[in-house]
Amino acid sequence: MRVLAALVALLLVLTGCGDDSEDRFARPGTPKTSPSGKFVAHAESASELRITDRNGGELFRKSYEYATSYRSDAIGVVWLSTKDQLWVLVPGGRMSERVEAGQDGVWTAVEAELPGEITRLG
Repeated sequence: MRVLAALVALLLVLTGCGDDSEDRFARPGTPKTSPSGKFVAHAESASELRITDRNGGELFRKSYEYATSYRSDAIGVVWLSTKDQLWVLVPGGRMSERVEAGQDGVWTAVEAELPGEITRLG
């Protein structure tokens, strides 16, 4: 019995040490909350992004259909871990965008080079 308990404990530790990058991406039906907890990223489909406040009020929406129409892959949608900055990765490495609120509170997307934290997610 002790051996079984030790094996279960070891299994839990090993699975906890794995790569959690997959868990960080918003997917259709699985929205992800920003680091501050104030915003939520929704992958509405394989090519559409929506950002809401925590009460569901829409703050930003954009379709990436033009960039994904030639592939069957979906966009990647992930928050930077340290601030409310969302990154959108388009399949095939064609482009990436940073989406964040400006000083005026308006959310905008700009093409940008991925930070190391996001590129390490794969």
